[in-house]
Amino acid sequence: MLDYEQNYSRVIPVWKFALFSIVSLGLYQMYWNYKSWKFFKEKDNLEVSPFWRTFFMPLFLSSLFDRFSDMLKADGHQTNYPTPLLIFMWVILYTCCPYAEGSIWLASYLSFLAFTPVLSDLNVYWKEKSPEIPEKSLTAWQIILLIAGILFFFIILLGTLILE
Repeated sequence: MLDYEQNYSRVIPVWKFALFSIVSLGLYQMYWNYKSWKFFKEKDNLEVSPFWRTFFMPLFLSSLFDRFSDMLKADGHQTNYPTPLLIFMWVILYTCCPYAEGSIWLASYLSFLAFTPVLSDLNVYWKEKSPEIPEKSLTAWQIILLIAGILFFFIILLGTLILE
């Protein structure tokens, strides 16, 4: 069975993506990118390395968003997200804001916003494609990591605000 033919829905609620992105300091975006390239590698029999596509994420994120757009359009779905604008927003928030002075660097936590239009369109697609497949609930490890990440985030936030 291919990875995209699974027992759980591929739907990722935007709130879950945002929460995981924030508490993982953006690493979840890289995980999602890796899984997405792995999906296309298996689905379309591509000769790509999901690892290297993730390692060089700023260079390949645009083509990933375009692949999702093409997949949705081929199935009769409309996509309304402006890929170049989303990539620009992600690059500024994810790669530039962490180096900003003062508390402006906290804007880097909003880098997940660049993914929300893509995720929203994908979620509609996956719900229509397989409405009977249930969404996967959080595992115990995910809950533990979320709690640890939330605590870590608040420590960073407090440290930033107190030091100013």
